[in-house]
Amino acid sequence: MRVLKKILLWLLLVAVLTALIVGGAVAWSYHNTDAAAFEPPVVNVGGQSLAVNGYTWNVPVMGGLLYKSSEAPATLQAQELGVWDQASLEITMPGGGCRAHMVVKDANGGVLLDANNETKLTLEFPANGRYTLEAEVAVPQADRRAPGQSAGGYGSFRYTARIDVNVEPKLEFSAVKVEQGSVITVLLTGFLDGLEPVIENDLSLAQFCDVPGGKAAFIGVHYNREPGTYNIHVACGSIDVTQEVTVVHRDFPRQDLWIDLSGSNGEASSAGANAQWRDAIYPLYELADAEIYWEGTFVRPCEATAKNTEYGLFRYTNGSPYPERHAGIDYDCDLGDAVWSPARGRVVYADYLLATGNTVVVEHGGGLKSFFFHLDSLACAQGDFVEQEQVVGYAGTTGYSTGPHLHYEARIGNQSVDPEQLFGGTSGLYFATKRRS
Repeated sequence: MRVLKKILLWLLLVAVLTALIVGGAVAWSYHNTDAAAFEPPVVNVGGQSLAVNGYTWNVPVMGGLLYKSSEAPATLQAQELGVWDQASLEITMPGGGCRAHMVVKDANGGVLLDANNETKLTLEFPANGRYTLEAEVAVPQADRRAPGQSAGGYGSFRYTARIDVNVEPKLEFSAVKVEQGSVITVLLTGFLDGLEPVIENDLSLAQFCDVPGGKAAFIGVHYNREPGTYNIHVACGSIDVTQEVTVVHRDFPRQDLWIDLSGSNGEASSAGANAQWRDAIYPLYELADAEIYWEGTFVRPCEATAKNTEYGLFRYTNGSPYPERHAGIDYDCDLGDAVWSPARGRVVYADYLLATGNTVVVEHGGGLKSFFFHLDSLACAQGDFVEQEQVVGYAGTTGYSTGPHLHYEARIGNQSVDPEQLFGGTSGLYFATKRRS
């Protein structure tokens, strides 16, 4: 019995010593754990990391046996991010299992953005002024039941910042010196406060349309535009600019053509046919949809690449000393070859005309249109929306024509432009999109 008591006393002593050692170790570890020494989740706004404005944090002690907490209540003070001179702002929020919430308010408290658990945000400002950003990021407690999962800290962090937006409009021109047959793009970026820009020019119809990051207007320079200096005037808020652009001469080829004017070609070239064509087509020149339907580069409207007539060509018919000009490209298509839209657009005309036969006109936005003449048959109707490379008809020889082919034109308003520049991606039409890429 005495021996048993000694053993029990010894075990009790060991247990007490063990408890004292473990308790001391835990107390020492707890005391030496700095719960405020942490790396807060990073919230990045326009290249700046936001400072924490209030947090609650729990850090594991001895592998998560205990947790030690620290906290700082959110204050009314907000981090000042300074002046922002761009119309949009990139925001990056933490991922990796964090739960993140971002709210952006204007000076009147109106909510401009309210996003949950999105790691990348693009904020588009509607107007100049002062904005408040409020973010909260929750770091969840790790599930230590998962194999190999170690205990980690958990808690939540708040961020508050203010930014003053002061965006000045910026005006750019794709070129100020161009050849006949080209396109000039006028690009306006960085304008806010609901301003609507106005454009006037001496070259062609032009209308501002929405493009990524701003607005753009497209101006066509006709093949027979007299070389010289022309004015483009743009007004938008503080911008009131008159830009001189210079049109320079371009050499165009010559063609001598003999056409039998008896039979259908005679009727197709009659005064009545020309009047019918003007009545149908001229009103379309004034149409300009405010939406840009196309994306990327225009494609050729048919499989054929061989051309029997170039853009801007001087055509002398039946020995006449007075040339006609060719406003488009004639492709050597076979009868019945598919003809498609070179870009997305809205069909604004699809019918038969004596002069151009089965005719289709597609508005691509901003007044830029595709014209398809002499089709054997139609595969679309007025009012249809067609996608890039969607068939609109089949090549033929209807109207004033010497044989199966496709006559294709690209016009801005009533001014034709060189289609090859559209298809080759070299046109000034792409200035706005290339600049943003």
